[in-house]
Amino acid sequence: MANQSSGQGSFELDNVTYDLITVLHEKSKGLEAYDKYLRDAGSDRDIAQCFERIREDDRKHIQELQNRLSQRLVDRQGVNTAA
Repeated sequence: MANQSSGQGSFELDNVTYDLITVLHEKSKGLEAYDKYLRDAGSDRDIAQCFERIREDDRKHIQELQNRLSQRLVDRQGVNTAA
């Protein structure tokens, strides 16, 4: 997948990088949904704690995805600079 931007050349976004961005985006949207789920749980502490644990897991996954995406972009920049 290549993208041209106003005569500045092309920037290729490989499938894995695209996938990382997509999963990161979707998981981030999911975090917002947990606010509603926690409100809906109301006084049901057991369910609220379940949602909170899942939310924390997702937050950790988002951090891992951000780290991997960041490293991938740095690595790709090095490859593009060397070429």
